[in-house]
Amino acid sequence: MGFTVSMPQPANHLFHVVFRCDGLKGEIQDFKMPAWNPGYYRIMDYAKNVSNFRAADGAGRSLAWEKVTKNTWRVVADNAGTIVLNYDVSGTVSFAAQNYLGENRAYLAPPGLYLHVAGKLQHPVTVAIQPPPGWSQIATGLEQVPGKANTFSAPDFDVFYDCPVLMGNQEMLQFEVKGVPHQVAIENVPPAVDRGKMAADLKKMVEAATRLIGDVPYKHYTFLMMGTGNGGIEHLNSASIAFNGSSLTSPEGYLRWLSYVCHEYFHNFNVKRIRPIALGPFDYDAENLTNMLWVSEGLSVYYQDLITVRAGLVTRDQYLDRMKNSMAQFENSPGRHYQSATESSWLTWGTSGVGNDRNTTISYYNNGSMLGAMLDLKIRHESKNAKSLDDVMRGLYRKYYQEKKRGFTDAEFRAECESAAGGPLDEVFEYASTTKDVDYEKYFAYAGLQLQVTKQDASGSYLGLNTQSADGKLVVASVTAGGPAQSAGLQPQDQILEVDGSKATPKSLNDLLTARKPGDSIKLKISRNNAMQDIEVTLAKNVKLAYAFQTRPGPTPIEAAILKDWLRDRE
Repeated sequence: MGFTVSMPQPANHLFHVVFRCDGLKGEIQDFKMPAWNPGYYRIMDYAKNVSNFRAADGAGRSLAWEKVTKNTWRVVADNAGTIVLNYDVSGTVSFAAQNYLGENRAYLAPPGLYLHVAGKLQHPVTVAIQPPPGWSQIATGLEQVPGKANTFSAPDFDVFYDCPVLMGNQEMLQFEVKGVPHQVAIENVPPAVDRGKMAADLKKMVEAATRLIGDVPYKHYTFLMMGTGNGGIEHLNSASIAFNGSSLTSPEGYLRWLSYVCHEYFHNFNVKRIRPIALGPFDYDAENLTNMLWVSEGLSVYYQDLITVRAGLVTRDQYLDRMKNSMAQFENSPGRHYQSATESSWLTWGTSGVGNDRNTTISYYNNGSMLGAMLDLKIRHESKNAKSLDDVMRGLYRKYYQEKKRGFTDAEFRAECESAAGGPLDEVFEYASTTKDVDYEKYFAYAGLQLQVTKQDASGSYLGLNTQSADGKLVVASVTAGGPAQSAGLQPQDQILEVDGSKATPKSLNDLLTARKPGDSIKLKISRNNAMQDIEVTLAKNVKLAYAFQTRPGPTPIEAAILKDWLRDRE
């Protein structure tokens, strides 16, 4: 099975693809295109970008075909041993999960470019790329075919779909870690940015991450630093990262970039190899649902900053500043009252973006990073600093990736954490699966840190309850002691039917609280024990929370040891 990809007129944004399959048998052959890109949890409907589809046998005789699903082309093969497909793919969006072709660069997102024969994902495949005249660089994680220019191979379509290509005249940087080559293809980085420092800092980051896991699991690695914009996707031995190059000219922007790149790089461990069982082997036709994106994405956010500390690129104080900002962002988001980390993970496929509606959703990235810190500190505390979340990640890598060669279940992840801690971790996992308020102070105290929480006036108004959506019903999960809801008589398990005469939904309630002022009243129609009643609530002043860390005077020896080992400087 081999592809040829050409770009005869780049300004038209059309890739021309030829797919030749030899050794086929059967009257009918179905060819499929993935509906999504692993690492980006959205149905993309890539097939809509395909045009001018044609099928022929090895002698060039046209074969009849029809589209039988959104992403399936059925070819009447008539027992032809060879089938050759020709088709065009439009590439107009510059993004890590989309194909793009312009006059001076191209990005190939494989799930949206290549078809496969149904049922034959495990077949080896090659691709020959024909770049336009004047383009000198092809950067990818694919293996070069010896003796064939611009021709690459993959052992199967899962690997093939996981290896994007960046083409044009990008700058190329290089470094090695433990003898393994790493390439960095960069675009649109101002000349004032020190390329040597970029490569040296990325090397330190890779060294710290691979030291944490204890392995370099690939033969080569490629960073595809694309154009301008935002958004990145991880791969087994590469990462596609869009960013604003001018941001690297400031110290703050440069550190944010390092953290961002570290996130995508650490995914080559956490997601591509340490993964929930739902995330591979993939079903390319439909959503791959899991409760565990708070682990796959959130713990990667946690480690992206921790690794930069251990690489000597970020200070302890800078790390704690990021942590306090993450807590403030999460705690001041009204969505935290309505959605848990596990719900956010499961439901992300049904939204147009992670935390799309800030009123009623959360980001499992943000929440997961804080849960990661609490898991880490709790494990260190319970084990008297003998174990940490690092041990959990290494254990998952060895047991499930290297030995069992599969992903882990939700229960297996929890079991690994509790094994490291030497006991149950009920509270942390309850925080992950509910909207319960988090006792941050307790967890950071394990490292001898005092967390100071202050309140500042904010816009909107305050009701003082948490709700949950169940079977389309808005139910009170808890009420805040002394808050307006409790004072008005609202109780847990009350079902809110209407808000000021309109149907009650998480969004309608939060929109109303955003628009109203302290002292205003709202009328709620509720159902309690199957009896309806009206309740009027007078709203209170809204506040936002701000956080700050201080080292506690006179920490115990174990607290001091935990802080030192947790936020240790470069190893």
